[in-house]
Order: sequence, then C-alpha cells, then structure tokens
Amino acid sequence: MRRGQTREERNDVGFTKQQLLAVADLSPKTFDAIRKAARVRGPGHGGLNWVFTREDVGRLIHRAQSGTFSERGGPAAEAWQRLLDGDQFE
Repeated sequence: MRRGQTREERNDVGFTKQQLLAVADLSPKTFDAIRKAARVRGPGHGGLNWVFTREDVGRLIHRAQSGTFSERGGPAAEAWQRLLDGDQFE
C-alpha cells in the first residue's frame, strides 16, 4: 500500500450476496439493480462473497417492495425478511 492509504475493514457479519441471491431466487442483474436503487454499497463486479449488513438488507427490502421493483422484488423482499427474522431455508 502507498503512503496515506488505509486498508478497508471488511465486514464479516451479515449475509453474502450469494446467500441473498439463493433465498430470493433473483438474477445477479436484478439484484444489482435493486441494490443500486436502494443506494447500498456493493461489489464492483461479481463479488458473491460480498457481505451485506442487516441494515443493508433492510434497505434492500424497502426498495424491493416499492416502485418499479414491486413485481419482481416482492417475493425477494419476503424471502429476505424471513432471512432477517431467522427462519431457516432448505
């Protein structure tokens, strides 16, 4: 690292992008559209191991239930809410 730069602390508490995609049965493209609309920071490209906090997931749920994403995002929002509530998925 160059002088003046600091190493970013990676969050390891939360849910990975891969987990969120799996429970919501969404494509990565749709997920990223919802994430960007919710203004949640995410990986530059791919990044299935990127960890989203519970707050981030809450913002994703709010955005997925509203606006242009209500049709595709509704089922995803319900799945993510169950994930936050601690329900187990098979």
